[in-house]
Parts: sequence; structure tokens; C-alpha cells
Amino acid sequence: MARKNRLAEAFKENYNVVGLAGAAALSAALLNPIPLLIGAVAEAAYLLFVPDSRWYQQRLSQRFDAEVNARRKKLRDQVFSVISENVQERFTRLEDIRAQLDGHPLSQETWMREVCRKLDYLLEKFLLFARREVEFAQYLENVYAEVVVGLKGKRRDKDGPPIPNEDRARRMVTTIQERFDDEIAQLEKKNEDDSNTQAVLDKRKEVLTQRHEYVGRIGRILTNLGHQMQLLEDSFGLINDQIRARPPEQVLADIEGVVTQTDAMTNLLDEIAAYDDMSRRFDL
Repeated sequence: MARKNRLAEAFKENYNVVGLAGAAALSAALLNPIPLLIGAVAEAAYLLFVPDSRWYQQRLSQRFDAEVNARRKKLRDQVFSVISENVQERFTRLEDIRAQLDGHPLSQETWMREVCRKLDYLLEKFLLFARREVEFAQYLENVYAEVVVGLKGKRRDKDGPPIPNEDRARRMVTTIQERFDDEIAQLEKKNEDDSNTQAVLDKRKEVLTQRHEYVGRIGRILTNLGHQMQLLEDSFGLINDQIRARPPEQVLADIEGVVTQTDAMTNLLDEIAAYDDMSRRFDL
């Protein structure tokens, strides 16, 4: 943590705030500035030495870790309610690998703390990707049921929404898009004399074209999400191996590469935010 941030955190500590307030109150009660001056000198010494002390840096590190763990537990509880048992088990294995590193002999080294922080970040991303995978899979299943099978409404499976494998997802997308193409071709054959009717037909073609493109994009993202989650699993195993045999610089470089790739996937998901209204119509 940067020194500026450590200074701010040290200043906001409860015992520091109470001490300053007490010195000010005592000066006011005695009508004597000496307690306040003593408090100011003590505060200057406190801010000069404490924020840079190893003890205080460990205190901040422990506090940060506790906040990260609490946030991840909350996210885990939310996501576990919608993902399959298989994905839950995959995530639990990653958490176990991360927990083992806390007991590593080098766990308090700066570079090791950085590795652990990045793994914490990737754990949260795995949960977020798992939730999005379910959402996109359900969307694809619903559109397939609507367009191909001819079923309106939502499909619900008591064990949770299915996640199609890569081949099945590709076939589903192709079949859905072919149905859209057929509908568009039929509409193009129609030429209505009434301008209002023709405007409606043209709008239908526009909507079907957009749905055609969106389904293709969702299919690609669904496939990419599956590969990205597998990459995270492989990377956790690799980092766990490397810590015992590779220099810190190499370990950090490898995990940074995974973080960069994960951020790229996150940005890709953010790019489809404009289509969230369409996705929400097929919420779980």
C-alpha cells in the first residue's frame, strides 16, 4: 500500500481519533492549550513512525485480507445459488489452493503477498464468470426453445440451467441463426402496398437481424467463458507448482499474464452491457 494511503489509514484509526478528540476536549475544559499542543506533537510522531512500521503494515494487510474474504464469501453465497455442483466443486478446489499458500513459509514476503492478492482477484473473477456463463447458457437455451422447438416462456431445470458444451453451443447458435435467416428471407419476399404494413415488415427484418447477430455473439462469449474458467484453474495449479521451484519474478510475471487475459474477458463482457435489457428478459 502506498505511504499516502497508509498515512490516511493511520490517521483514521479509532484510537488516534479518540486521542485527538480527548486532547482537544481537555484543552477546552481547562481553557489551556497545552494538552492540545502535546496531542499535536504526539500526533506528528505517530504519523511519522507508525505508518511505515512493519507492525502497522501487517495490520493493514490483515484488515485488507479480511475485507477481501468477506466480500468473496458474500459473492460466493450469491453465485452458488445458481451454478451447478460441478462448478461449485471446481471453485472450492481453487479456494483450497489459495488457502494453502497462507501457510507457506514465505507467506509474509512482499512478493508472495502480491501473488496471493492476485489469486484473490482471480477467485472473484471465476465466480463472476461462472454466473455469467449460467446467464448466457440460459439465454441460449430459451432462444432455442422459442425459435427452434417452438416453446414460449422459460425453461427451468430443477438442478439448475444446463451449460452446453462447445460443440452443442455452436450447433444451437447455427440452428437458431438459420431459423432467423429463413424468417428474414420470407419477409423479403413480401411487398405490401400499404406503407404502414411494409414499415412493420421492415422493422421485423431489422429486429431479426439484430437477434441473429446477438445470438452469435452470445455463443462466442459462452465458449470463451468456458475456456477462461479453465485457464484460471490451470493457472492456479501452475502457480502452486512454481512457488516451490521458480524465482519470484517468474511467478509474478506468469500470474500477471493471467490477470491481463482475465481483464480482457471482463472488458468483453462489459461491451455487451448495452444488451443487458435483452438478457434480463431471459433471467433465471
